[in-house]
Order: sequence, then structure tokens, then C-alpha cells
Amino acid sequence: MVKLAGVLALAACVLVGCHQDPTGLSTVSAGTSATNKGSGTAMLSWQAPTTNTDGAALTDLAGYRIYYGMNADDLTQTVQLTSVGLQTYVIEDLGSGTWYFAIKAVTRTSVESALSDVVSKTIG
Repeated sequence: MVKLAGVLALAACVLVGCHQDPTGLSTVSAGTSATNKGSGTAMLSWQAPTTNTDGAALTDLAGYRIYYGMNADDLTQTVQLTSVGLQTYVIEDLGSGTWYFAIKAVTRTSVESALSDVVSKTIG
């Protein structure tokens, strides 16, 4: 089973009023937003992987799977993206509270990469 190169890094989780991720584990920015009372959005962006973990060129990337939820250890919601050229995605209608996000790359044979670092965003 081929594993995809390393961990996809979420390059940004951006909204109005951005600030640095306090964990220092990544270069991800997070912010707060309220588009409607108790409803917010998160814009995620990432870099596409180019190699497998063995260093070989990644030639069968089929898309991405975004995992998210209100518990960093239990990301219960998913979004399947089938466009390899897509490297940003907006998740809408997030209720108040802290939301956590991570992403995996997916090959044509449904092999998933390791989960990226988990990033968070608080909707106020």
C-alpha cells in the first residue's frame, strides 16, 4: 500500500481578525468570524503533495478529504473533494465554538495520506 508523502499542511484557516496559531506547531493562522448570529465560515488552504513517502513521484492523486468537528480528537464531519487542482475550500454554517480541521490526500485507489496537523478556529 502506497502512503502519500508526509503530512499535508493546512497553509491557512483564515477569517476576519486573523492571529497566529498559539500552539506553534504549524504556520497556520486562525481567526474568528460571525457571518450571521452563531454562524461562521472557515477558509482552508493547503499545498498539494508531489511525492509518495518512498520519494517516488505522486502520479495518482485523486483529491482530498477534509475532516472537521468540535473535538480535535474526534473529527466527525467530512468533505470529499475530487479535484486535484483545488487547494482551498470554505466550510460554511459553523455554529459558535471552537472548530478543528485536518485534511488527507486521497489517491485514485482510495489510499489516504496521514492526517495533516489539526488546526482550530473559534466562531464567536
